[in-house]
Amino acid sequence: MAAPSVAVIGGGVGGLTAAHELVDRGFSVSVYEARDAWGGKARSQPVPGTGSDGRLDLPGEHGFRFYPRFYRHVIDQMARTPAGAGTVADRLQPTTEAAIALIDDYTWYRFSRKQLDTPYSILEAVEIFFQNLDFDGQDVSLFGARLLQFATACDARRLSEYEAVSWWDFLDADRCSLKFQRQLRGIPRMMVAMDSVRGSARTIGTITIQLLMDFATSGAQNDRTMGGPTTQMWIDPWVAHLAARGVALYGNARATGIDVDGSGRVTAVQFAGGSTAVADYYVLAAPLDGAIGLISPAMGGFDPVLDVLRTTDADDLVSWMVGIQYYLYEDVPLVRGHLFFPDSPWALTAISQPQFWRQLGLYRRTFGDGSVGGCISVDISEWDTPGRFIPKTAKQCTPDEIALEVWEQLKAALNGAGETVLTDDLRHSWHLDDDVDYSGGLPPENGSRLLVHPPGSWQLRPEARTQLANLALASDYVRTHTNIASMEGACEAGRRACNAILDMSGSTAGRSDVWPLAEPRELAAMRALDAWLHARGRPHLFEMLGIEHASRAAAISRRVAQLVGLARLDDLFDARFRLSSMVGWILARLGLR
Repeated sequence: MAAPSVAVIGGGVGGLTAAHELVDRGFSVSVYEARDAWGGKARSQPVPGTGSDGRLDLPGEHGFRFYPRFYRHVIDQMARTPAGAGTVADRLQPTTEAAIALIDDYTWYRFSRKQLDTPYSILEAVEIFFQNLDFDGQDVSLFGARLLQFATACDARRLSEYEAVSWWDFLDADRCSLKFQRQLRGIPRMMVAMDSVRGSARTIGTITIQLLMDFATSGAQNDRTMGGPTTQMWIDPWVAHLAARGVALYGNARATGIDVDGSGRVTAVQFAGGSTAVADYYVLAAPLDGAIGLISPAMGGFDPVLDVLRTTDADDLVSWMVGIQYYLYEDVPLVRGHLFFPDSPWALTAISQPQFWRQLGLYRRTFGDGSVGGCISVDISEWDTPGRFIPKTAKQCTPDEIALEVWEQLKAALNGAGETVLTDDLRHSWHLDDDVDYSGGLPPENGSRLLVHPPGSWQLRPEARTQLANLALASDYVRTHTNIASMEGACEAGRRACNAILDMSGSTAGRSDVWPLAEPRELAAMRALDAWLHARGRPHLFEMLGIEHASRAAAISRRVAQLVGLARLDDLFDARFRLSSMVGWILARLGLR
């Protein structure tokens, strides 16, 4: 009996993950990608014609690679992909420090997570992050209290209440100083291309906790980066592995339509040029903009969630995070990790790459024409704010103007206090993300926009399994535990798509692993208490008590943990307690009544 066939539309991380998981479970898989290169936003973008004498072209990219601790799915996928004598996961390089550089008030602060006998708490991680940045103690205390409120809230409250408000409003950020407000807007933009004003509190709060846990618990390693160009180190071995496993791979295959019959089954996918793909099952792994364009009214008629997505204005859901690389005559390592510019108008983040690519050989002997010794890769996450040196938004600038403005922002932050790090004579050339298309003039088009999770957007997003009988979805806009537009989110979505196909087909194969995000263990008692309160329509304990200071919030959390340690949860939160008695009991034992 022939194996069931699956057509995967999209060869990015989500599509390749779905193909990997399905072929391992005995399916016959074909993948169709619109570009002539695999990997989607994760692919490398070599600069044509820049390599000579056997060297590779200079390595461009959509954005530098960043793999924090909580990226479990994508790291597992790498560990199952052979590469050389090991696996792709072996090619990851740890970063041992990071740094913050401020433009307005020259500060360049390095911070590292040293190996400790006991991990930091969440609040200790916050204090370490802000301790040398000269912020008002009231600002940090208020932020810490709000962050701890989020960390001690149950999942149900986060979904029903915090999903509906922005991170900015949840933090009550208007009460903070203007200096601190810039950090509150800058940090999420740099880390996950999200604006605190636009992004939901549920999404940004969850990822903020994950990043703090990374810093607090991961030993001397802050995060990881790739040990070379992503396509060379990861995507090429992955595609080769899939091909060896029997996956059929078709590039330059741009889907133009999806045919659906009257029973709600996909019957074919149409491609530019008139070709057609027919399979038993289908996985739509196109990015958000592409997927919206492929969802037809007929599909929406069988799945109301898809119909809502089909009629949604994508501009309301997406933002830009775009990479630019500066190639230097000499290497400038800067810091052994990522460098953040919280007050940069265009929300810049950077990393000096050659120090992590040593296994490939010296940079100038490996890439370009032999004259390039260094590369600083920069992510630009804010495209709608005027620059500091060119008074236009990035979207209003030409590529040359973008390159100049970003370079000047870097110099303004890194050169100061008697130290000059970057000079114009160091710069050899630059490369802007290929997906920013200027063929139609200004403003450019962006073929790789990112979902930014505005308040309420969870309701617009589909599950991996659709209500069509043989269609699953695998992209970073799908509902996942990860819940951010990232390669980790796409990888989790690809695994969920695999499981959906297994369910649709009645397969008895083992399901693909999907892991929830870890939460701070020391706050489990508070989350349990909040679940009890939320189920009875009551606000979070901190709100009931008017807690606005981090030290007070931490003290209450510790006391609740101690109380829970004296009794079983079933007894402490027994349904026989009347609400008023339960709250009174808690307050009395916290010494607050």
